[in-house]
Amino acid sequence: APAPAPAPAPALSARGGALTGDIDRLQIENELMRRRLSERDSNVDMRTARLTMPLTVIAGTAAAVAGSLAAFPQAATTGSAVLQAVPEAGDVISEAIRSVFVDKKAEAAMKAFFPGTLSSAAVDHKVRRVLYPRGFTPQNTLFATSTCPDEVNSRTGELVDTLKERWGENFLLGGLGGVPFTGKAGFSAYAHHVPATGKLFVLFAPHVGIERNGKVGALRRLDQNGVSTSCGAAVGAYNFLKSGKEAGDNLGAAGDTQINFIKKKLSSKLANVDQAPNEMAFVTYQMYSVIRDFFVNDILPTADFWDDASEIVMLGGIMVNRAQGGDRFMPLLFQSRTEGKGSVVDLYEEAFGPLPDLEAALGSRSEADAVLRCRIDKSA
Repeated sequence: APAPAPAPAPALSARGGALTGDIDRLQIENELMRRRLSERDSNVDMRTARLTMPLTVIAGTAAAVAGSLAAFPQAATTGSAVLQAVPEAGDVISEAIRSVFVDKKAEAAMKAFFPGTLSSAAVDHKVRRVLYPRGFTPQNTLFATSTCPDEVNSRTGELVDTLKERWGENFLLGGLGGVPFTGKAGFSAYAHHVPATGKLFVLFAPHVGIERNGKVGALRRLDQNGVSTSCGAAVGAYNFLKSGKEAGDNLGAAGDTQINFIKKKLSSKLANVDQAPNEMAFVTYQMYSVIRDFFVNDILPTADFWDDASEIVMLGGIMVNRAQGGDRFMPLLFQSRTEGKGSVVDLYEEAFGPLPDLEAALGSRSEADAVLRCRIDKSA
């Protein structure tokens, strides 16, 4: 006799509750399909991972989704609010699925040295939830990135691609290591391309690979047999300085200007590297500071910055490249400002919660504060 048809799924509860409804099922199936396509070299078959997912994970996911929906009280009264809450509820589902087959050693290293990382989709959802009410739309906002041109940072579905899909276009500001080597001239061009009285939204970040065995600064790239460095510019500059060589004041021939600039800027930030539990994690945070300081001290004070723009938002952090389980992003700064003096608004907690505690990852409170304590108008 044919097997009985499964009972129809109940409707999604606007007040949270268990994992129910077609939207929940489609979120799970869509995530599984995306992982199957992106994790071609995974040793874990995705269908197997789904079928063997422990019941405790499923139960925990249901409870987490309930809590996520409960965090949106307006979802209890309007259907549209429920749909707005669903993307972040889907992020919780994705995290539970990801936890089943991710590389455990790489995951442990990431949590130890880069606590609080998020998926690309989760960053997109949290940023959108904060910026839309502030009047940022794809129609009036020009998006820009200052990230390393390494191909691993342009993967479909990861952060740069996801935010470009959200906001429509991407003005490229970054060179090696993610440093905004287009400089004042490039940023001025970007600012003048914004829609009339529109908004500027800039993502800046260095990147770092974490290989399956937990090694920071390394990554086996797609369809390659060996492991290479990530970020190659940061690792190369650090190894140059570690060997006892001096960066010098001369940036050298045009062909080497970018890497020589990185060597020079890094050389003044490595005094406490021996205190850190992982040298490449420490170097990555210093690369973040190099990029941030370039923006804050040299680029954002551009005289004609406000000719066409009414507001700028800066999202800074670290992109973590992973061989399995998708890339991650560690947000470290999320601030807005307008032309007026003292106009900076810190959006970080509204979007991501409390700032991470980096003392253990960097080896000292002073180093942690140097990374986290900064305003984009140069004030302390």
